[in-house]
Amino acid sequence: MQSNGNSQAQGVLCGLGAALIWGAWPVVSRLGLDGALSAYDVAALRFGVAGLILAPLVLRGGVFRGVNWRRALILACGAGVPYVVLTVEGLHYAPAGHAGVIVPSCMLTFTALGAWLFLGDRPNAMRVLGMAAILLGLALVGWSAFSATSPRAGAWRGDLMFIGSGFLWACYTLGARAWSLKPMQATALVSVLSMLLYLPPYLVVAGPRLLDAPMQSVLVQALFQGVFAAVLALLLYTRAVASLGAARGALFAALVPGVAVLLAFPLLGERPSLTEAAGLLVVTLGMTAALGVLRFPKLSFGETGVRAAARFCRYRREA
Repeated sequence: MQSNGNSQAQGVLCGLGAALIWGAWPVVSRLGLDGALSAYDVAALRFGVAGLILAPLVLRGGVFRGVNWRRALILACGAGVPYVVLTVEGLHYAPAGHAGVIVPSCMLTFTALGAWLFLGDRPNAMRVLGMAAILLGLALVGWSAFSATSPRAGAWRGDLMFIGSGFLWACYTLGARAWSLKPMQATALVSVLSMLLYLPPYLVVAGPRLLDAPMQSVLVQALFQGVFAAVLALLLYTRAVASLGAARGALFAALVPGVAVLLAFPLLGERPSLTEAAGLLVVTLGMTAALGVLRFPKLSFGETGVRAAARFCRYRREA
């Protein structure tokens, strides 16, 4: 019993660590832009470091098993350079807090729709309700971007890029699921393939530019992008799911928008408006429902309030 408790505690810590890294990613990326790096520089640092770390997995073989080049390129586009460049470029126009809310929630929504259309995974009523809440929350978050008098005016350009990023990551997620890839296998494939395809032309065209950037900024981005965001977050999340189960482990993904907004305030000075804060709350609740963490018993209309409450309490104890 003690070891089980320790395992669950470790799972919670790992899940919180993964949520912290994922939520910090747009914030740290924005700091890189402020440090004279471009979105293309950030992508080069991310996949250059992650590709070198994960290259031994590819050399040992098995990573490309069951994945032809067409599938590999789809995965590399979904979670590789196009995804990173589109997201980081969007930070030029919209706050990092918007990226932390829009990208994961759109990824979840597009993944659910794609799984329904292409994999036959029909969503239940709770998941549909969660996706509807996500769309409502996104509308609240992006509302000020269309107001000419708002300090967020014009942020809709970045928000559209973040929606595109969510779509790309959903393509990666659906591909990895359809082709039965393990998380580390898919990560190694994307990182190494992105390094091989992107780094040579990047070094030819823009490589010397990194030498002109502040070395501290380059080192921070290389460490966070290549080690923490690309590799460590996945290992922590996988450990959390193994210890707590898929449903409880998925809850930590719903924490990412809140983490991003909370970190963007002290590190970037991004203070969310009341409308944006309301949208964040709605999106988080919607993600929690869409991930299957929120579940409610079916109550018949013939039950009295007392019997219904008793049945609900019994359901929660069993859950």
